[in-house]
Amino acid sequence: MASKDIVVGPWGGSGGSGWDDGSYTGIRQIELSYRDTIGSFSVVYDLNGQPFDGPKHPSKHSFPTVKIELNFPEEFLVSVSGYTSPLSWLATKTPVVRSLTFKTNKRTFGPYGKEEGTPFNFPIENGLIVGFKGHTGELLDAIGFHLAL
Repeated sequence: MASKDIVVGPWGGSGGSGWDDGSYTGIRQIELSYRDTIGSFSVVYDLNGQPFDGPKHPSKHSFPTVKIELNFPEEFLVSVSGYTSPLSWLATKTPVVRSLTFKTNKRTFGPYGKEEGTPFNFPIENGLIVGFKGHTGELLDAIGFHLAL
């Protein structure tokens, strides 16, 4: 049975440059930087049983970095949630991703950043997140997902 790839989102603002990592066979690791908002974002995907380093989406701010390592293929994302809102100290007043929480079938990572603004929650039923898309400028402006159903 062939899987169907659908794209959902993005949540956040339209600032920065748009990017789309595409679709893979799974997620092995997520690396992000954060303080009161999310800065840089990158993913190590699974590509047919092998690790594949996705493109790095750096921000212009240096924040502490965290690596979320999933025990792939036994562990996979079942929901991603977070908050978006404008930041008073940014020149652009468009929303950015303020926080992210990743929930797998085994544990929860986060929240990273500040839970402030407009919440979003994307539970995944009968599918897998197999890629990310978004906008990055000074910070992570928006995030969306590729799903395999």
